[in-house]
This record gives sequence, structure tokens and C-alpha cells, in this order.
Amino acid sequence: MSFIGVICDNRNENLIKQILTKQLQNENIIVFNKENIENLKNIKFETVLILCNNEKILSNTKAVKAIIGRSNYLVINADEIINLGLLENMNVNVITYGFNSKSTVTTSSVNEESLLLCIQRTILNINNKEIEPQEISVRKINTKMATNTILGLVTTLLLYNIDPIEI
Repeated sequence: MSFIGVICDNRNENLIKQILTKQLQNENIIVFNKENIENLKNIKFETVLILCNNEKILSNTKAVKAIIGRSNYLVINADEIINLGLLENMNVNVITYGFNSKSTVTTSSVNEESLLLCIQRTILNINNKEIEPQEISVRKINTKMATNTILGLVTTLLLYNIDPIEI
């Protein structure tokens, strides 16, 4: 059982934690907030998922660097402007997602009911198994969730061998 840390905005916090907990039943999901970030800096997270540029959390660069520095994977939104100085001199597998054409995971098409996820480069999952470049269809159950958020969640689930058909 490992820890997955999530940085997201407050309004989606409960929904994101609920989706990840349901899909990743053997993992501990911890959502970072301004109050708990300092207390979590000594915990080893397998994966850190950054869904948004939450300045209240990311401004604590010392704690964020400590957390990311101990993690194995960083899943980050390439469309957000985030201080990438946080990643200097770190040995972490960075997986980008978003609409940016250079993102590791992006979309081929998006509509109300589904999106076609495009993995553009080979990714090693937590079991060191290769996830080859491919397209994966994802059915959207929660149509109010932002597409970038869905991309981040699906990318994280793929790392844990979950075949996300619905989000």
C-alpha cells in the first residue's frame, strides 16, 4: 500500500478523492492543503498528482520540494503555469498531461460523453511495465469535471494498472 498525494482546488477535492479511492482501493489518497502540507513533507509518496496551480500550497516550496523529491512519479498539468524550479535536481519520473502537444498524455477528441486519450510516449507504470503509445477511450460519467482534471486522473490510474473506462 502506497501513498498518492493530490494538489487540486478546494471545490473538486472531495470528488477527486472519491474517484481515486474507489478506483485505487489499496492505495492511500491524501489531498494536500495549506494546513497539512508542512506535516506531510516527511512522508514518502509513490505518486504526486498536481491538478491545478494552487498557489496556497505550491508557495510552500520547501515542503513541496521535499514531497516531490521523495516521490517516484509526478503527474503534472503541462497547461498550467507552475514553478518548474521545484523539479531541479530531482530524480522523479515526470509525466505531463494536458492539451499541450508536447504532453505525454493528451486528447485526440473530446465530446460531452467521452474523450479519446492519447498516450504519446511510452510510460513505465509502478510495476515497471511499459504502457505503449496508444489511444484509450474514456467515458465521462461526471460531465461537469474539467477535461484536464479527467486527463490527470486517468493518467494516474494508468500508472496503477487501472483501465479507466469511466470517470
